[in-house]
Amino acid sequence: MFFAFCGVIASATILIIDDEIPILKMLKLTLTRKGFNVDTAVSGEEGMVKINSNTYDLILTDIKMPGISGNQILHYLKNEKMSTTPVVGMSGTPWLLDQNDFNAVLSKPCSLRETLATINQFIK
Repeated sequence: MFFAFCGVIASATILIIDDEIPILKMLKLTLTRKGFNVDTAVSGEEGMVKINSNTYDLILTDIKMPGISGNQILHYLKNEKMSTTPVVGMSGTPWLLDQNDFNAVLSKPCSLRETLATINQFIK
C-alpha cells in the first residue's frame, strides 16, 4: 500500500538505529503511520547485521552509542560497502561533531515534523 506525504510516496524502507528504546518506538510508530516500512536496531552491532542482510532506502542512526557508533556505521556504508544509501545522523550535541559526512544531522530531541521533512529530502 502506498501513502503520500508532502508529495512523496512513502513506501520506502527505513532502518532506525538507536540505543534509546523510547526513541526507536516513537520513530517507528510515527513513520509506520506515514506509510514507511520501518526496521529497527537497538545497537550499532544489530544495525550492522541488518544492513548486511537487507536493503534500505534510508538509514537513521544515533551517532553516539556504546559499541559501534553511528560514525562507524556511516564509514562502513560509504567506504567498505560502497553504498549510496542516505544516512541521517541524530545527536544530542551535533555542534560538537568533528566530521559531518552524514547526508543530514538532526538534533536530539528533534520534532517529528523536522524528522519527516529530512527523510522526505532523500526519499523520492
